[in-house]
Amino acid sequence: MSEFGETPERQVDWGSRGSQVVVTLASLFIVLAGMKLAANLLLPIVYAFFLAVLSYPLARWLHRHRFPMPVALGVTMFVNLAVVAGLITIAVRLMVSFAAYLPRYVKGLNSKLGEMALWLEGKGVSGVKAEVDHLFDWNTVVEWSTQENVMRGLGAALGSTFGAVSTVFVGLIMILLIMMFMLMEAHGTHTRLQAVKLSGGPDFSGLMRSADDIQKYLGVKTLISALTGLLAGILCWLFGLQYPLLWAILAFVCNFIPAVGSTAASIPAIAEALVQNGPMHAVVVAVGYGGINFCLDNFVQPHLLGNRFGISPLVVILSVIFWGWLWGPLGMFLAVPLTMVMKVILDNTDEFRWLSVAMAKKKVRHGEVQVAGYDLQLHDEETIGSGATTEIPGRREP
Repeated sequence: MSEFGETPERQVDWGSRGSQVVVTLASLFIVLAGMKLAANLLLPIVYAFFLAVLSYPLARWLHRHRFPMPVALGVTMFVNLAVVAGLITIAVRLMVSFAAYLPRYVKGLNSKLGEMALWLEGKGVSGVKAEVDHLFDWNTVVEWSTQENVMRGLGAALGSTFGAVSTVFVGLIMILLIMMFMLMEAHGTHTRLQAVKLSGGPDFSGLMRSADDIQKYLGVKTLISALTGLLAGILCWLFGLQYPLLWAILAFVCNFIPAVGSTAASIPAIAEALVQNGPMHAVVVAVGYGGINFCLDNFVQPHLLGNRFGISPLVVILSVIFWGWLWGPLGMFLAVPLTMVMKVILDNTDEFRWLSVAMAKKKVRHGEVQVAGYDLQLHDEETIGSGATTEIPGRREP
């Protein structure tokens, strides 16, 4: 038996290894540059893939209950279309209504912040009012918010995210069409990939074993986001905010962005509470949002996911930054699923498995550091590895 890290010494050709590292890094930069340039093409495909992974259990359940596969796929597509269209329709109507009141909210927020700055200056904190005026040019904001083309500008900004896809509507149609064909091809994927391997192609068994993990993560994350939106909407309604449904939808959508999404979603509701009811209500709303996110993220979500999704919190935050830089805000929504796929790919290579181990979540049990999904007690000549994202095949963690 040998402890993790106590591997037998071996000679390493650092010259050859250094050249290999340089070539690998150069290839990585080329791939990343290509992915960034091809974001217009890749983003709809990636979103369609993950939506297909999330939706396939419904089609499979219908097929097992004696629905013909075409009917099961049709029902699945109808459910997806109804949910997406319903959310977009409600959100757009609420945003149009909110835009009419935006100048009043901006002026009220300006007044409240000015009062708070004057109160702080009265307590001996000098220069706060000037600093607030310097940081927030409210006259420009008010002028911009009163223009008639605000919603048109917002639509253009959202539509430009896809680049070549001129509008969000066209982008959604592309995603739904690609997802439909992916669902049509999903049945029998295991057999097809086995045939690819037997014909001399790559082995995709690791990715297929991780598909259930990704599917479970997306399902649990959708459920947690729905609960977050529901509780946030109830909180805003209890405090008499004018647009609780809009803030509920915003909380639902932004909760898919790890670490920063829920915090960003709470800012508009807190600002409205500040304008309508004063600082104390804003503080209570902020505490309410924090309590909702803390309970769901630290108690409910870990209980539903279990220990199989062992990605380090630091890696999660870095993944949000990385995918946000690579593919903009839309990349941030899929930061964790994309990182899980990368972890699986790294875990099934001999040269870069150590990166997968470094990305794993660490935990301390009985004073010993453990890596989620990896057995640190190895026999001689064994190496760390797992067939799925965080779980050794045929063996579960206690």
